[in-house]
Amino acid sequence: MAVLTIILGVLLMVGGVACIFTPFATFLAAGYIIGIMLFIFGIFALIRSIQTKAGALAYVTSILALVVGFLAVFRPGGTLVIDFLILIFVAIWFLFQGVSSLVMSIKLRHEKKNWGLGVAAGIFGIAAGIICLIFPNAEIFAVGILIGIFLLEAGLSLITYGSVFGGREN
Repeated sequence: MAVLTIILGVLLMVGGVACIFTPFATFLAAGYIIGIMLFIFGIFALIRSIQTKAGALAYVTSILALVVGFLAVFRPGGTLVIDFLILIFVAIWFLFQGVSSLVMSIKLRHEKKNWGLGVAAGIFGIAAGIICLIFPNAEIFAVGILIGIFLLEAGLSLITYGSVFGGREN
């Protein structure tokens, strides 16, 4: 099992390097992955809703996920809509996180010595959100590289796990 873990780790690291050197293609692939995940989630959620005789909201949610996932994967250009929504979601998340951090830091300025770090983080988050809204290409590039870095880290973790704990698994 340790050898398979190490092989999977190496494959993840190779994929991570590929993602880092092709961030735009990586970002575009994210729409397909999310579409497939929504489609699969919709199938299983619908089955579970039927088995448990869930309420109407569960049926609506599962059918919506199934339809959106299907359209994203099988309709030409469908994943581009999801990719666009990812861009908007990330930019808005940065803005909300920045505003939240800024407000909380200012509220706690009398209780915390390092409240200025929270203010700086809030300003950085707000600036990142604005930059992502104004320059979506920079956001595409950053998301692609971050996916690559995540895959590198996950691969390294698996290689370490396989090397350190190999042979001692129960």
